[in-house]
Amino acid sequence: MTKLTYIALGSNLGNQEVNLRLAAAELQKISTSPLVASSIWWSTPEGFDEDVAVFCNAVVSLEVEIAADALLVRLKKIEQKLGRARSEGGPYLSRTIDLDIIDYDSRVLKTKVLELPHPRAVSRRFVLLPLQEVSPGYHFPGVEHDLDTLIQMAPENPMQKSISLSPLG
Repeated sequence: MTKLTYIALGSNLGNQEVNLRLAAAELQKISTSPLVASSIWWSTPEGFDEDVAVFCNAVVSLEVEIAADALLVRLKKIEQKLGRARSEGGPYLSRTIDLDIIDYDSRVLKTKVLELPHPRAVSRRFVLLPLQEVSPGYHFPGVEHDLDTLIQMAPENPMQKSISLSPLG
């Protein structure tokens, strides 16, 4: 049975737009339906201890036939394939690609390795604005407010909408 899933993509190293397109192509391989992709958005980095390059962000929706934890493993493999370096428990690092499960089949879940919906997505404009493009009527499970309200409540982040994300392949 397929599960509708939303994935946030981000990059601030190398050719960021190409990185997002390559990741989208990898995501298409695990999807049972064509990806629905937002535009690419440029945003100011959040959560870093030092100045880093601006981010390129997007959101895609896809349908998968694998469990949420298996999807997370697949996302980490895609990140690794595309050159992602990780620092477990340390400060945020710049990255060639970052893939986060925002929602998996409208489930609410909290384990040691995965929390759904993504706990910080509701307050990040760089997730909310592309998500609104992909699914304007989307509503986070277990969250009172709709997307428009969440966008208004989110901290300011100067963002610029760019071209549409389409997978390279």
